[in-house]
Amino acid sequence: MTNQSTLRLSEPESAVAKQPETSPFLVEYFMVQALGFRGMAYCDQEGRWRNAFNNDQLLGRIYLLGLG
Repeated sequence: MTNQSTLRLSEPESAVAKQPETSPFLVEYFMVQALGFRGMAYCDQEGRWRNAFNNDQLLGRIYLLGLG
């Protein structure tokens, strides 16, 4: 009877090191201020900022809050 090596489910370290850093979240929310809006929002795949709670598009200039 021989010992079998365990399977490694993770990728080799060299492959992991070459991957660009990405967020583990599907959607990242930010505190923003816009024309008539101040609250949580996200940027969709087309680059438009949207209200986190009802998905309305935010208009005008977007200011990220709390970044230092």
